[in-house]
Amino acid sequence: MSSNDQKRQPLTGLSALGFVTDVFISIALPTTLFAWIGRTLDKRWSTSPWMTVVGFILALALSGTLVYRKAKRAAEDMKTGNDIKKT
Repeated sequence: MSSNDQKRQPLTGLSALGFVTDVFISIALPTTLFAWIGRTLDKRWSTSPWMTVVGFILALALSGTLVYRKAKRAAEDMKTGNDIKKT
């Protein structure tokens, strides 16, 4: 066994649940917010559905970036044996 294997600690259920919740919020919050803003702008400017579509695309880009960063950080934490951090 290498020293790296000995440092690893098992992932606790609470850590996993916190990570999943964090990822869910990173997807749901921007999507809801940007879609709502797009719909509001569509109603105001009579541009339906274009602002909603633009809002959804922006939310998709932001959510993708956030989830990628969280997954990369979680992979690094699992390699070093640290508990998954919410960042």
